Amino acid sequence: MFAETGLLIGIFLPGDSLLFTAGLLTTTGVHLSLPLTLVFPPLGAVAGAQVGYLIGRRAGPSFVDRPDRPRLARLAERSRRQLESYGVGRAVVLARFIPGVRTVIPIVIEVLQHRRRDESRSDGSPSRER
Repeated sequence: MFAETGLLIGIFLPGDSLLFTAGLLTTTGVHLSLPLTLVFPPLGAVAGAQVGYLIGRRAGPSFVDRPDRPRLARLAERSRRQLESYGVGRAVVLARFIPGVRTVIPIVIEVLQHRRRDESRSDGSPSRER
């Protein structure tokens, strides 16, 4: 779950299938520990999402703001409008249920929030510090 949620290669990893297989193996065959099976996947997902946020914070703005990538800048603007329209909380919750999106949404949110913080600083208005 960590690799699916937090690393950019997570789009290709079958997290849902692995959860189903782990549940099956807790009752038959290998006999995985049920408490460990219930604890570690959510912890891995949360830790992976945090790593996604860190990747978005470190590498995202320089990747999106490159002048040779105008299409990526347009997609970032479109994503920003969608997030403002529906809210970040709703996007994060809904992304948990869509396999490809659950990998990308923490990175996208952090890139867009980081850009918004930088823009508010350049305007002279107070910025929201963490």
